[in-house]
Amino acid sequence: MKNSVKRGDTLIEVMFAIAIFAAVAIISIAMMNLGVANSERSLELSTARNEINAQAEALRFIHSSYTSELTLPTCNSSIVAKGEKCQQFKTLWELITGRAMNPYDPNDTHNTDNYSIPSPLDACDTVYKDNNKILSDNRAFVINTRQISRVNDTIGNITGQNNSIYISAADAATRDLFQPASLNSRIVYIRGLNGETYDEDSDNSSVTGALSTDPLRYRAVGQIEGIWVVAVKDADSRFYDFYIQACWYAPGSNAPTSLDTIIRLYNPGGL
Repeated sequence: MKNSVKRGDTLIEVMFAIAIFAAVAIISIAMMNLGVANSERSLELSTARNEINAQAEALRFIHSSYTSELTLPTCNSSIVAKGEKCQQFKTLWELITGRAMNPYDPNDTHNTDNYSIPSPLDACDTVYKDNNKILSDNRAFVINTRQISRVNDTIGNITGQNNSIYISAADAATRDLFQPASLNSRIVYIRGLNGETYDEDSDNSSVTGALSTDPLRYRAVGQIEGIWVVAVKDADSRFYDFYIQACWYAPGSNAPTSLDTIIRLYNPGGL
């Protein structure tokens, strides 16, 4: 009768098993990282697209409101009774279009009144160099979509404040609000300026005391990251094209991610 021989795994078999386990682990981790990266990219694109759409819809709303109010008296007219409707969005629309650029002209590089921001951008940081010079030269702006319901006939007098509706990179008081995207293109809202509160039941903001602590009252713009709008006018001012651009860097990527859209709004006075 032969004695049975008990034999363990050889070193080669153990190393082969470890190699298979390591390969499976590496592939699994790579697939997980790819899935996380795709999810993050989708979230960034959705957030940036929502910001772009919000700017587009705000401009369409301002334009349609202005157009529908053309037959009404101006809001500063003495014939407007208290509570009566007037041209509420006239000043705001004229402020936006009054700063519109001329169309892009590749042959005219010396006229600073021509639109000159390329699309897509080779680098997002380009427009923020030299104290946002390119954004300032192109009179880039954003609309504070959380303040449109508070528009009034004196809207043109509150530009240059971060709680206003029209916020421009061409205004020294708000130029520094335009910054490269730290995460993705977005507008960061804050509660308000020091000493300012907002009355939810009133049509106008008021400076009445302590800063509001209600987290739902984030109406003032604290920072504008990686997004801007430029208005470009037709030669005869028949219409205005609004170039809405967003640019940011995804985590771990040196290549910029850029989104843009153009909306055309016709000027009733130019037809």
